Amino acid sequence: MLKLIIFFLLAAFMPSILWMVWLVKKAHDRPGFAAILAMFIWGAVFSVIIAVILEMLAPGFSPWAYARSTFFLAVVIAPLAEEFAKPLGLRAVEMEIGHARDGIILGASAGLGFAATENLLYGQAALADGGWMAFWAITVLRGIAACALHASATAMTGRGYAWASSEGRSVLAVIPFFLLAVLMHGLYNYMAIQGTVLALMGAVLLAVLSVAYTGYSVR
Repeated sequence: MLKLIIFFLLAAFMPSILWMVWLVKKAHDRPGFAAILAMFIWGAVFSVIIAVILEMLAPGFSPWAYARSTFFLAVVIAPLAEEFAKPLGLRAVEMEIGHARDGIILGASAGLGFAATENLLYGQAALADGGWMAFWAITVLRGIAACALHASATAMTGRGYAWASSEGRSVLAVIPFFLLAVLMHGLYNYMAIQGTVLALMGAVLLAVLSVAYTGYSVR
């Protein structure tokens, strides 16, 4: 039983860890390891809890009837809730943020932590519904695309936070970066739920190009 638990944790978390190692190695200068680890843990634990609560509350408080639809939840509510929750931990590591690359790396770390926990949950659901073939399909796909998307989207908000902090601006200055992160996330989810091979390929391409740009930005 213990070996199985370790296996599932490795399958879920290893892709995020590898993405994070790649991103950190791209940077000539980077935040301290403790700050990076703290943001990863924040993303994997606390931001997941916050996002789930927000996603559960949002449909009930929404004035629009169609807010309960799967489409609206996936394309609007989930991106808003998750991209709000993931970068909240930046406040706790603000002393490590001196340049845009610091915000990018720390934001991406939170996104990768969030993706790791999602990978674990989605992997277990796929195993229960479709067996081991479904488990491996969702694990590999999410290890590439979902990790890349979560990292790059939250890195965008991290970039905005670093810029606002270094310029002495109000936290409201982060809003355009946050909205861009939400747009990226929503577009990815929109393509991912279409159910066609072409749309799925588009979602993967968007995620990979986004994280490639993120990696280029920290050089």
